[in-house]
Amino acid sequence: MSVSHYRSLLAAAERREAVAEALASVRAEGLEPSPEGLEMLEAIAEGRMSTDEARERTLARYRK
Repeated sequence: MSVSHYRSLLAAAERREAVAEALASVRAEGLEPSPEGLEMLEAIAEGRMSTDEARERTLARYRK
């Protein structure tokens, strides 16, 4: 396995873990993310969206 492939796998695992922890935290407070929020978290976990992109997308909803 190449170093770059290893780093990619490690980054993916870290993203999935961060998303799982965020969901657990929200749910521990008795809340549930919206379907759109869950989609964004899934996209972050899969590396299709950065946290900065998710933040901007969320903030854009409230800037209108």
